Amino acid sequence: MRQPKGKSGFALSLLLSLLFNLEWTVPAWIFLGLHFWKGISLWWFVISIILWVVFITLRVAVFGSLARAGNYKDPPKENKNPYSRKDTKK
Repeated sequence: MRQPKGKSGFALSLLLSLLFNLEWTVPAWIFLGLHFWKGISLWWFVISIILWVVFITLRVAVFGSLARAGNYKDPPKENKNPYSRKDTKK
């Protein structure tokens, strides 16, 4: 499979991960509702949204670095099979 060059793969993964993890913002929306209902500070809503974005970004970065760590090509090895055809051109 073709590997994306640059940060476009990271940005796409981050956006998809944020989209698929929208249910993690439920506490933030509860804080926003409590802001309008009980008058708690709006900063609770803002901090919870920021923490959600930071956590998802760190998770995507860690998984991306782990995936890149496993993507390397093995160096060519000498053929030690005695029954295989020998290459006569050198």
